[in-house]
Amino acid sequence: MVRRRGASAGTGQHYAQLRDLYFDVSLDKKKEFRIRVGQSKVPFGFENLQSSQNRLSLDRSDPLNSAVANERDLGAFFYWAPEHIRKRFSHLVSSGLKGSGDYGVFGAGLYNGQTANRPEANNNLHTIARFSYPFELKSGQFIEAGISGYTGQYTVGRDQRSPATQGPEVFQDKRLAASFVVYPQPFGIQAE
Repeated sequence: MVRRRGASAGTGQHYAQLRDLYFDVSLDKKKEFRIRVGQSKVPFGFENLQSSQNRLSLDRSDPLNSAVANERDLGAFFYWAPEHIRKRFSHLVSSGLKGSGDYGVFGAGLYNGQTANRPEANNNLHTIARFSYPFELKSGQFIEAGISGYTGQYTVGRDQRSPATQGPEVFQDKRLAASFVVYPQPFGIQAE
């Protein structure tokens, strides 16, 4: 599957910016094991993975969103989820419960680390891993718990620094995040 979505005029070095351009390769007939290659959402956190149409109108939280501006980057990611859980992820989006989509029960990968539509600045890759499981209770209530983290070297570009900026140009970039969601049926909570 190849997805292309959202291009917009840019400034500076870029005249156009791609949002998503990737392909998925399924490694089995049930599509429980797959690899995604290209520019897509980086599997970090819960809220960053939600489509804008599925999330509340509030801004995404800065501690997680600042990790991967635009939520996207160039990379290769491995995703695994059993077939019945993939259906559950799909249901959480299609039923209006504001799920994040199918980024697997387990995801891991390598990505650029400079964020989408920015040139590579240090020839190092970020590594990432995420585990998230949506439970369905006997009552029909859905609860999802997850943890994710990444590490890599980030280079602060000249266009991101002012003359007064101090500190290293290259630093070790690493974060850990946990999420807990009780889907709104009709009341819900979300914590990251």
